[in-house]
Amino acid sequence: ETVSTQSTWDRQLTKNHDSMRWAWLLIGVLLLSALIARADDDSETEEAEEGLPPNTDDGSDSEQNEAEGVSTTSLFPGHQDRRFPAGSEVEALIGFENSNERDGFHVEFIRGSLTSPMDFQYYIQNFTGASYNTTVAPGEESCLLYRFKPDVSIDPRQYGLLLEVFYTDNDNETYLSTVFNATIDVTEPETPLDAKTVFAHLSIIAIFAAAGLGIFKLMKRGKGSSKRRAPVETQSTGPGNVDWDYISAAHKTYVKRGASPTQRRKSG
Repeated sequence: ETVSTQSTWDRQLTKNHDSMRWAWLLIGVLLLSALIARADDDSETEEAEEGLPPNTDDGSDSEQNEAEGVSTTSLFPGHQDRRFPAGSEVEALIGFENSNERDGFHVEFIRGSLTSPMDFQYYIQNFTGASYNTTVAPGEESCLLYRFKPDVSIDPRQYGLLLEVFYTDNDNETYLSTVFNATIDVTEPETPLDAKTVFAHLSIIAIFAAAGLGIFKLMKRGKGSSKRRAPVETQSTGPGNVDWDYISAAHKTYVKRGASPTQRRKSG
């Protein structure tokens, strides 16, 4: 019986080890998923400052002039009030009109940035620039779509918004037109938690739940095994240790008379 109890305990211990192994494997997978989601958030937040189109440099942009006969306009569909939620993509429609009767212009690049409302030369966030391959002939106009997204972690308040378009003429001379340069409002995110943040939180909850379940099962099986391992009392079979509950009534009668049925048969 002792050997059987020990074997049962060993099997339960093996099962406990297997359960804990799978629990730790699940925890590792969830942690890896959370780290990947976090890395994706960081990569989006830490976008590098966007490159400039050919023949320009960052220090001389403001000194470049708009080409003669070119006019630009801007429109923000769905955000005419100029209130942009942090973390949400905003679409800007850029109108480019060429009233020059001699030259056509080739639109190459549009970029945007958030600046301090007190100093438009102080940049808060550079948006992803977009390259184009659009030629606007003399007397024609074109509408260009530019998308940008205020960072989800940015403080909701007033900022300056700067949108610029770069284009070249037939002689490959580069021009710069400021499409929009005014104050806007960045508001609270439309949803307090984006999909990646929700996934990270659910992963953390799942980790604690898996760990708690594994510990609970381990403790429960340990208690059950301890009960099964309780020592079993045995009784000796000597004449002074007879359990009379298991003796038949007829045999008790013979014992009281001083002889068992077997002894009586021998004597007869």
